Amino acid sequence: MIFLGVVGALFLLLFAAGAGVLFYACGRRAVPDLFDPDVLDKCGYSMVKDDVLAGKDWLEHRETEELELMSYDGKLLHGLLVPCENARGTIILFHGWRSSWKLDFGSVLPLYHSLGLNLIICDQRAYGKSEGLFTCFGVKERHDVVSWATYACQLFGEEHPLLLGGISMGASTVLMASGLDIPGNVRGIIADCGFSSPYDIMESVIRTRFRGVPVRPTLWLMGMFTRVFAGFGLKEASTFDAVAKAKTPILFIHGTADRFVPPEMSERAYELCAAPKKLVLIEGAGHGLSYPVDKERVTDALFEFIDTNIGGKEA
Repeated sequence: MIFLGVVGALFLLLFAAGAGVLFYACGRRAVPDLFDPDVLDKCGYSMVKDDVLAGKDWLEHRETEELELMSYDGKLLHGLLVPCENARGTIILFHGWRSSWKLDFGSVLPLYHSLGLNLIICDQRAYGKSEGLFTCFGVKERHDVVSWATYACQLFGEEHPLLLGGISMGASTVLMASGLDIPGNVRGIIADCGFSSPYDIMESVIRTRFRGVPVRPTLWLMGMFTRVFAGFGLKEASTFDAVAKAKTPILFIHGTADRFVPPEMSERAYELCAAPKKLVLIEGAGHGLSYPVDKERVTDALFEFIDTNIGGKEA
C-alpha cells in the first residue's frame, strides 16, 4: 500500500508539474495594454516606449476596420485592417509569444504604411480578441497564416501582392507557413528573430534559464501534455523543414545579442532556405529589438526587399 501511495503521489506530482508548464507556456492569458506608457515601463519596455507610443498616436489618426475569420479548426480569429490609399500591396503581421501586435509592431506600422502597404494586424489564436485556449508556437498558427492570406485575396483580389511578416513566434509562424500551399500572390516573407521549432526553443530556454532542470524528461512531459490537451506536438513543425521547400522570397532579421532565441536559428534557416533569401544580423540587438537598435539598416533592408518583390505603388 505504501508503494502504491508513493507511486500515486509521484504521478500526481508529475501531472501537476506538466499541467503547470503547459499553462505557463501555452495557456491563454490576458496581455496588458501595451499601448499604456505605465505598462511599458513596468514590463521593461522603456527602450521602445517612445516608438510604440508614437505608433499609437499615428494609428489613432488612421481609418481602421475590424476583421474576423474562422480558422481551419473552428476558432474565430480577429484582425485590424489599416488601409493605404493607392496601396501597392498588403502586409499581414503576426506577433510573438506572450505579446501583442501593439508592442511588436506599434513602432513599425507607420513605416510599412509609408511604403504603400495596407496593414492587416492579427491577434494570434489565444491572444487578444481571437479565440483559443492554447498557444501552439506556430504549429497550428501556420494554418491561420494561410487563412489570413486567403482572406486578403478575397478582400483585394488574387493579383494583389501580399507580404507576410512576423516577429519571434510570429516569425516562426510565417516561416512554417512558407512550406504550405499559400496563395500565389504572397510575394515575400519577413521573419524577425524566429525560432526553429517548439521543441528547440523550449530546450534552449530550459538549458539557459532553468539550469538544473532535467531537460529531456521535462520536454517529454511537456510534449505529452501539448499532445493531449492542446492538440500539437513539439516536433510537429519546424521552420527548417518548411524553408527547405519554400518558394517565396524570405528576409531573415535577427539581433546578435538575442538571449531568448539564439541567432543561430535564423542563420541555419537561412542556410537551408530554398527560396530567394537575405539575412540581416543586427549587431548588439536583443530579442525583437533589431529595428529600435539600428533603424537605418533595418529600414534599408525592408525597402530593398519590398521594392524587389512587389514593385512600385499603384497609379
